[in-house]
Amino acid sequence: MQTHGLIGGLLGIEEITNNSTDDPGFFDGRHLRLADARSGIWLLVELLSPKNVWMPSFVCKVMIEAVEKAGVPVCHFELNYDMRMNSLDWIDQVQPNDLVILLDYMGYPSETDCVNQLREKKAWILDDASQAWPSNVQANLADFTLYSPRKFLGLPDGAVLCFQSNGTLMSDVNLSPPPKDWLMKSLAVVQRRRDFDRWNGTDPWQELFKEVNDTFPLGPYQMSEFSHAMMTHGINFENIAHRRNENYLVLNDLLQDIALFPNSGPKMVPLGFPIRVSDRQNLQDHLLSHNVSSGVNWNIEGVISDVHEESHRLAKDIMTLPCDQRYSKDDMVYIAETINNHIK
Repeated sequence: MQTHGLIGGLLGIEEITNNSTDDPGFFDGRHLRLADARSGIWLLVELLSPKNVWMPSFVCKVMIEAVEKAGVPVCHFELNYDMRMNSLDWIDQVQPNDLVILLDYMGYPSETDCVNQLREKKAWILDDASQAWPSNVQANLADFTLYSPRKFLGLPDGAVLCFQSNGTLMSDVNLSPPPKDWLMKSLAVVQRRRDFDRWNGTDPWQELFKEVNDTFPLGPYQMSEFSHAMMTHGINFENIAHRRNENYLVLNDLLQDIALFPNSGPKMVPLGFPIRVSDRQNLQDHLLSHNVSSGVNWNIEGVISDVHEESHRLAKDIMTLPCDQRYSKDDMVYIAETINNHIK
């Protein structure tokens, strides 16, 4: 049984609670609080001045744009249809002081088979955990870890770049507040989404969300005081992690045949539930007609070379279902039944 007007889409501003819990690790160790994750990538490239930046062949366009703004070439290593590395042969081309970005897709830990070889190459390693909860990230995997709590929480902005080594790099960084006009619009849109959910769709938010997303500032911008205050006072992180995990397990049980990662761990704290289907647009339209908004990660046509055939095939079939803290197990059953009834 569906219990919400619209399931999925932008998170509304997080509800303040009297039984808040400690930060689960976003702010551990030496770190910089930033406005967003793409600025973290740009900043790290500026600080390290690598010869090349390596990243997977299945990746968001804004990551590439962040590196290119810093004036450094981007190289890609192949990911197959199962979102795994086909081989480690690409490491032969990695140069000393190159930066290699490993991604924790949807919260799943990065592959580690390449790490020792990259260490031997004297390359820098960034664990891009912008889709991951801190408890899912492997300790001491990388030189740097990048989080994006705004993807998990109803916040107008917020990312964290952690330094496992070379914390002295932080001393060279001067951060500015995010542009005020943009921040006010970003705050307004998460407030509108919460009101949309509260009053069953009386306060539209989609157009403002697109404007905010299209004008995201890229530069040395710090996390707003508002988002930092929200994260340190008034959020029950344990409840959020528990609800996301429970919802994920329901979908995993009911959608095994199309799940991208059908054998997830029992304590997974996911960003979303990724599936692969052959007629994605048709299924997305069907879900939306039943008030379920799904996501696409990512359209790489014209962004990634066609030589990466399996990544392009994955990009055409993958979609992400919502399983966040706003929703119940009943909502997950509703999503799964809507899909299964459609594809039978």
